[in-house]
Amino acid sequence: MRKLNVLAVSVMAALMAAPAMADDNGPTVDFHGYMRAGVGHFNHGGANIRWNSEGVGRLGNEDDTYGEIELGSRVFKKGDVEFYVDSMIAVKSEGDNDWESTGKAPTFDSKSSDDADFALRQLNLQIKGLIPGQKDAVIWAGKRYYQRQDVHIWDQYYLDISGSGAGVENLKVGPGNLSLAWTRKEHDGATYEDTGSFDSPTYYYFNDGTTKYVEKVGADMTINYFDARYGVSLWNGGWTELCATVESPNKPKNFVYQHDNGTSTQITANVVFSGAWGWNKTTLQWGNKGWVSGSSWYDNWDDADDAYMIRFINQGEAQFGDSDFHLMHAIRYVYTNMDNDSVDTKKELAVAVRPSYQLTPYTRIMAEVGAFWNKTSYNNGDADSASQGQKYTLAYAIAPSASLFARPELRFYVSWLHSSNGNESISDRMASGNTFTNGVNMGVQAEAWW
Repeated sequence: MRKLNVLAVSVMAALMAAPAMADDNGPTVDFHGYMRAGVGHFNHGGANIRWNSEGVGRLGNEDDTYGEIELGSRVFKKGDVEFYVDSMIAVKSEGDNDWESTGKAPTFDSKSSDDADFALRQLNLQIKGLIPGQKDAVIWAGKRYYQRQDVHIWDQYYLDISGSGAGVENLKVGPGNLSLAWTRKEHDGATYEDTGSFDSPTYYYFNDGTTKYVEKVGADMTINYFDARYGVSLWNGGWTELCATVESPNKPKNFVYQHDNGTSTQITANVVFSGAWGWNKTTLQWGNKGWVSGSSWYDNWDDADDAYMIRFINQGEAQFGDSDFHLMHAIRYVYTNMDNDSVDTKKELAVAVRPSYQLTPYTRIMAEVGAFWNKTSYNNGDADSASQGQKYTLAYAIAPSASLFARPELRFYVSWLHSSNGNESISDRMASGNTFTNGVNMGVQAEAWW
């Protein structure tokens, strides 16, 4: 009997030791993701709409079902060296039916409520701790979300070079960390085949001062992104980061571009303060040529060879008093100097605030007020054009804590949207000829990330 007891203890000890061994050397499985889905109504008919959310805010102003499923595995670990494989599939649909297949992806021009769009978003390998003396440095290659930076209240990514690529990140250099990356994307801009004259030529002007007879074709342009980032914590609760990104187009032979904006550069500086009161982040960006229309694609639709852009963003969340009251905010100002044959300058200002008051440990009442103002000045004698819009949202939400970033969250909402441009409809769901410059969304939505 004693021998049996010794044997049982030995078997139990071996079983208890097995997970520890697997945790050190064997594979692990991580499950992450994001989702938003719900049901809503627009007072002019049909489901709720999404209108200019990067200007007036996203709360009560989203019309889709969207999800990301991420599966990752640490497939090997020995000492400080880890091999990690990551993957992500995303799905987007209008959420109008039970059965939504991949028969035809929804687009802005042709919508089908029976269709869904599936996409491969990430598939990469990350190797950590391989570089001597750099146990936190990561060497990676594949398709990846790469250090994306966004403003949540607008769902806007102001720095995003995600795509297929490779790099090394978190290299310890001096007091901070250095990251280097090379990614690329295919761009379907305005490309033309240089065929000389033919039976029915099309006459195009190019921003180098020349003109050519060319035939329009659909050749893609490969854009290479070379990115360097250095971040350092200089004080308790503070973080500063400087990012430099170069866009380098790789043009196919025998093709010309109506607007060839060449190699472009963007500089981004971030300063973050945080503490028990919350956090605040200030971003200043400068970009030229292909960067002037955004921060995640190359612009060759516009004549931007001599253009530059300056963007200022301030965002944050603060808590007051006994922490039942929270406030999220974002401010964005963009000045773009195009200085081409038609457009002189573009100016944009957007403001959004989201206050909340905690009613119980799990429930809160929220509001969101957002507005934008845009103005474009022209060089060709056209009168200046301007537009502006507003949104006012009231919501009741259920979430695990008082933080406005606490998820999962289930919310009931009502929103009033208004465009001050008499020619702009706030809804693209309406039939031709129906122009509504204001309307009301109401509904229920769930959002989560994990």
